[in-house]
Amino acid sequence: MMQTRPALLQSITGLFYRLSELLDRIPDRNYILPLDLLSGASVGKQVRHCVEVAEALLNGHETGIVSYDSRARNPLYETSPIITSSRILELISEFEKRDWDGAVRVSHILDPSSGEEEILESSWERELLYVQEHTIHHEAIIRVALEHRLNFYDIPQNFGFAISTLHYNLSQSSYFSWDPVI
Repeated sequence: MMQTRPALLQSITGLFYRLSELLDRIPDRNYILPLDLLSGASVGKQVRHCVEVAEALLNGHETGIVSYDSRARNPLYETSPIITSSRILELISEFEKRDWDGAVRVSHILDPSSGEEEILESSWERELLYVQEHTIHHEAIIRVALEHRLNFYDIPQNFGFAISTLHYNLSQSSYFSWDPVI
């Protein structure tokens, strides 16, 4: 059954709450440790990136043009899980206050050498969906890093799994049909 935009916003809110709660449990040493599995990045850098993409969408709501590529980078988000968790809770509140109806323009960099940009037409709902899918994608990366390099297993069961994967797995009649493909 198809749902309307409030369900999408509720889904994003749920993702952000889950991420915030996970950050409240991650030891600082695990959060900031550079990992070769992540090409030298840390779990904190993955989380920072998610937060900043969400902030870019909110900033675009104010200016009328979203630019994920030109987003502000805040190194504090990659070093302090407590501060980042608090910021995620603020983002939830900010997302819920906005009207997400209508069109929006999205800027993206075409060429990394010149910085040449292009502007595309989109909708707020499409960009909300992008933030949701982007967050889930990075949750999956975070999960792999935590479980396979940091031996940290206090992770929510569905963390890092696409909503469509969860739906598919729930629709199967047997536990043995579980497909962890994200």
